[in-house]
Amino acid sequence: MFEEFYEMYEPEEQEVVALINRCIGGGYHSKGGFWSMTVVTLGMVFCDSGKVSAKEERLEWPVTDEERNSDKGWGRFCSEQICRLKIRRMKGEWAQNLAVRPWCISQVVKAHEDCPELQAVLDEYHKPVVIQDEVLGELKLDKDYDTFEGEIQWCGKDVLLSLEVNAESKPSWTRARSAAKKLLADCETWDKVMREFAAKNLTGLANDWLSQDEENPRNPETDPITEEELARRISMTSLSVTSGGSFTAYFDCDEMFTDHAVAVYGSLKKGLKTANIEG
Repeated sequence: MFEEFYEMYEPEEQEVVALINRCIGGGYHSKGGFWSMTVVTLGMVFCDSGKVSAKEERLEWPVTDEERNSDKGWGRFCSEQICRLKIRRMKGEWAQNLAVRPWCISQVVKAHEDCPELQAVLDEYHKPVVIQDEVLGELKLDKDYDTFEGEIQWCGKDVLLSLEVNAESKPSWTRARSAAKKLLADCETWDKVMREFAAKNLTGLANDWLSQDEENPRNPETDPITEEELARRISMTSLSVTSGGSFTAYFDCDEMFTDHAVAVYGSLKKGLKTANIEG
């Protein structure tokens, strides 16, 4: 039943030893009625040539809906597992719009294997990467998610900071830090316009939620939440910034949307774009 899946991949097999990072899930193929699972690697050794690749690769395989949550799906591989596989590269015509050209797993030759070259890759991966920035403070790299994590003072309050980068590209680190510092340098203005933007877009929704809140005696018809009140009550808790200058600011909403948060999206170049309620 997986013919449609395997037709996307070249017929030639290559044997590799792979170091698994993590399973990132899968997509549903409605035509074939199956799921394709995906793991990302920390490195691979190509057995024919002995070449060691430490860049991230994506390995995929098909499963039925029943198999997805079993040891044939999510549980097939574990983090930091080193295994011997036979894999096939996705055909070029199927990978034209993909950021990474994946491989499919055609056979697990050996579930666990010793490999000094990949153990060295893993040891290097575990070494912490920390930046001491004169403005942003200490930033620690989360290699699994390509983000630097830290904490800043935003308008006198502690706010979590996340910089979305390419872990293998130090120029992206610099660009993300620069964008975050531009926001922080003008935080009073940005804080005000983000609050007002969220209030303009979400006050009506806040009153809809209030009308359904059985525990809150406040009547949204006689005593509604105003834009001024919403802007005053929300407070930033975290800020995520990309190397391209886009950002997402998350605000605590003081229970106006129960336990949900207000998220404001924008960029340094184009300003604010959207405001949403997110769980």
